[in-house]
Amino acid sequence: MSESRLKRTVSSALWSAYGDALGFPTELASEEVVKKRVGQIRSARTGQWKRMVGGKFGAEVTLPAGSYSDDTQLRLSTSRAISGQGYFDVEAFAKIEMPVWQIYALGAGRGSKAAASSLGNRSTAWFSNFFKGYESGGGNGAAMRIQPHVWAASKLDDKPSYLVDVIRNAICTHGHMRGIAGAVVHAVSLAHVLQHGRMASDIDWLRYSDDIRSIPKLIKSDNDLLTFWVPTWEKNSKTTLERAAEEVANEWSVSVRKAMDWFVQTNEPAAIIYAKIVEGDNGLSKEERGSGLKTALFANVAAFLGQRAGSQEIMEIVANLLWSDTDTIASMAGALIGAAKPDAKFIGEIQDDPYIRMEANRLFNISQGAAEGTFPYPDTLYWQAPRAAIDTLTVADGHYVLQGFGNVTPVGPRFTGRQKGAAWQWFATFWGQSLLIRMRAELEVNSEAAHKAVERDKNIADLFDYQSDEGDLESEISVLDGDVALANEVAIQKSIVKENHAETKQSVSVDVSYEEEYCFTKPLTIDIDALSSEAIKSFDPELIGQHLLMISEQPNGVTLATGYAAIVAKARATRLRHKR
Repeated sequence: MSESRLKRTVSSALWSAYGDALGFPTELASEEVVKKRVGQIRSARTGQWKRMVGGKFGAEVTLPAGSYSDDTQLRLSTSRAISGQGYFDVEAFAKIEMPVWQIYALGAGRGSKAAASSLGNRSTAWFSNFFKGYESGGGNGAAMRIQPHVWAASKLDDKPSYLVDVIRNAICTHGHMRGIAGAVVHAVSLAHVLQHGRMASDIDWLRYSDDIRSIPKLIKSDNDLLTFWVPTWEKNSKTTLERAAEEVANEWSVSVRKAMDWFVQTNEPAAIIYAKIVEGDNGLSKEERGSGLKTALFANVAAFLGQRAGSQEIMEIVANLLWSDTDTIASMAGALIGAAKPDAKFIGEIQDDPYIRMEANRLFNISQGAAEGTFPYPDTLYWQAPRAAIDTLTVADGHYVLQGFGNVTPVGPRFTGRQKGAAWQWFATFWGQSLLIRMRAELEVNSEAAHKAVERDKNIADLFDYQSDEGDLESEISVLDGDVALANEVAIQKSIVKENHAETKQSVSVDVSYEEEYCFTKPLTIDIDALSSEAIKSFDPELIGQHLLMISEQPNGVTLATGYAAIVAKARATRLRHKR
């Protein structure tokens, strides 16, 4: 059984990435656009192609064969956030993975990008991400990434044992019951295949309405969600969890019965049946094609039809039904198909194949109770995502550094477009993944421009430069441009602090588990210049309080805290004078 499950887990991971890569070039594209991208009007195998990134002012970049989109990117993010002991570190996922993902996201939807941006705020917890539009977020951005919870589950017949983490993962970004329910339905569908070695039947799908109805109880089993998320969600949504779950469960049953009516048309080709089901359930409409609930159903339909049509054939059918959510449906269907047919072969390459296999093997070992490696995230108590996502890639000690993750290595040429100050480049990571990172155009290793970029936050004249990341368009806003008086006064305060305490940097020990190939070490330091610069950008009381508590725990903490407070207070007073 264990050998069979390992094979199914690895196959599921590869086929889900393959489906994503196959459907990526056809996502929301006309036949003309598809032909321009892949050289023909159908996507039949993975290959190198070109795509515009960063919107109309972005750049045309070359995507290697088998390049995958946000579906697989966030699936791998979820996988990394599962510790070697099987614990889902939702804090690391929400506060590190999601904010950093913004600068390498490919094909991401607006909802997921808005959620990631909000999670980058220090005051936003994983269970309090109530950004504008959160409660209406019923898209498939959660459902597409939750497979690792099932792959790592030790008891597939015990649904709550993995569904609680599936729901916690989904709630980080999606607040509508359709988005949460889509993740739950896909999880139980995948668990059924891993447990029984075959796709669930359409009769089984009807029973998933009971799993949707169980969501409120599972949510309330989590103390963080019960205490804060539930009352806030119910107030904002003007309904109860139970009523919302019942409504979506009924929607699911109606959609399943529509699909079942088409399955009796046994004389029709699989491509016709699939297209009719998707079109008949509004899967081609702008309003519903990205629904989490509908996508989970269409993935089940595709995998079910694949038993008749063949795995490769059904994936091509899904990837080429234009104006449906081709890559996400194909990716979720691939997870099911790979688990059900582990010996099936796909046509083409998958980018980062070795890393995807490694993570699948790691999650399988976790499901069997074996000790495994844990990704070495920084401590979320101290680490904070940059205010501007584009500053997540920096330069230090002659290396490019992806904040929160470590050193990365550039691969190939840079791509530039009309977006001022931005560039894109592929980078190789120490853990084996390839990332197309959006970066500042002037950032260079061992160059004067790189030195200036790294030092910008320490330069007192630039304390109030604020970068606002608006989706694909990067705009720069100077809050108090050229405030020489403020710069001089704050500089004086900093000089006083340095006179009173010549050495302002103190080491802080952080307890992080470093194991196997994930292991790397990077000391965390206290830098009064950097902390005060960060505080002055927002004057966030919670942030300033955290800084003071952190500083006070260091040797000579009183002196350091006094200096920090003097800098922040003087800057605040000067800014208020300026506004008057």
